Amino acid sequence: MLLSLKIWLACAACISAREIVFPPLSGVESFQERLRDDDGIDISTGSDFHGLMTFANLPYANCFKDSRDGDTLESDIFLLGAPFDTSVTARPGARFGPTGIRQGSRRMGATMGWSIYTGENSFGSWAKILDCGDAPLTFLDNTIALKQLEKAHRVVSGRKAKTPSKSSIPRIITLGGDHTTTLPALRSAASRWGKVSVIHFDSHIDTWDPKVLGGGITDYISVNHGTFLHLAHEEGLVRNTSIHAGIRAPLLRPKGDLRNDVRCGFDMIKARDIDRIGVDGIIKQIKDRVGETSVYISVDIDVLDPAFAPATGTAEVGGWTTRELLSILDGLEGLNVVGADVVEVAPIYDNPGETTVLAAAEVVHSLLTLMVQKPVKST
Repeated sequence: MLLSLKIWLACAACISAREIVFPPLSGVESFQERLRDDDGIDISTGSDFHGLMTFANLPYANCFKDSRDGDTLESDIFLLGAPFDTSVTARPGARFGPTGIRQGSRRMGATMGWSIYTGENSFGSWAKILDCGDAPLTFLDNTIALKQLEKAHRVVSGRKAKTPSKSSIPRIITLGGDHTTTLPALRSAASRWGKVSVIHFDSHIDTWDPKVLGGGITDYISVNHGTFLHLAHEEGLVRNTSIHAGIRAPLLRPKGDLRNDVRCGFDMIKARDIDRIGVDGIIKQIKDRVGETSVYISVDIDVLDPAFAPATGTAEVGGWTTRELLSILDGLEGLNVVGADVVEVAPIYDNPGETTVLAAAEVVHSLLTLMVQKPVKST
C-alpha cells in the first residue's frame, strides 16, 4: 500500500511538472504555445482588444491638464468625448455615445487602415492623433456641464500642434453626446478660426427659436438639442454660408421655422433630394455653398434611416443609407474642415450587431480623413 502511494505521488509530480496541452478537437491540430519569459511572444502590441479602449486603438492622453503646469502635450488632431444627454426632447442615452463609438471602432487602426476607396491611411499619416477620453461633465446641471465642455475644448484647442508646418492649430473631433454639445464646440472653433460654415447632417433643422421649442420659459430650457444652431447664429459663430443635409423631420410651424432657418444662415438639402440629384449632386451643392470658408461638420447619426442607425434619441424614417452618407463625406475632400462631431448615438437602443455604433465609428473615420487630407492653417 505504501509503495503504491509513493508510485502515485511520483506520477503526480511528473504530471504537474509537464506542460498541459489540450487535445485537438474534431481532428484539428493544436498549436498551443508555451508562455515563458524568453519565448519572444509579444503581448503588448498587435491586438485590437488590449488595454484601455480608445477610438481606433489610438494613443490616450490626458488633454485636460493645465499646460502651465509644465504639460507639453502636442497633437494635430484630438478626439474628445462629450458624455452629455440632458438637453434632449425625446429618448436619453447619448451620454454613453462616446463609449459606444469607441466600441464600434475597435477593429480600426493603422495596421489595417488603408481605405479601399481613397487608398489612404488616416491613422498612419503626417498627423499625430490622440484620444483625450471624455471631458469630465456633471450630469446634474446642464449649464455647468456645457461650461465644462467649453473649457475642455478651449484647453485642448489651445495646445500646440505637433506638425505646425502643416496645420498650426490642433483640430478636434467630438464624440457626443446629444446635439447640444455642438454649441461649445462651435464657440471654441470660432475663437480659433473665426466664423465657420456649418455642414449639418441631420433629420432635424435644429435652428428652432427657443420661444418655439421649449417655450422660452427660462434661459435654462432654451438651450437644447433643437435650438443650439439658433443660439450659435445669435452668438455670431456661424457664417451665412451654412447648410443642412438629410432633413426630413416635421416642423413646428409651416413657414416660421423655415424663415428663421434662413435667417440663421442655412440652406437645406432634404433627404429625398438624393433620389433626384444623387450623391454627386449632394456633394456639389454642399461644396458650392461653403466654398473656401472654414468649415465645421456636425453629423447627427439620425441623418441615417433607423434601419441603419436605430440607436438614437429622435429617429425619423426615410433617411439615407450608411453607404450614401459615407460617399457624401468622402466627396467633401478639399474643404477647410476645422472641427467636427458625431452626436446623438445612444447605444442602449442598438441591436446585437451594433449597427449604429459601427456606422458612427466609420463616420468619425471619414471626418478624420477629411482633416488629414486638407491641413488648415490659421487665418
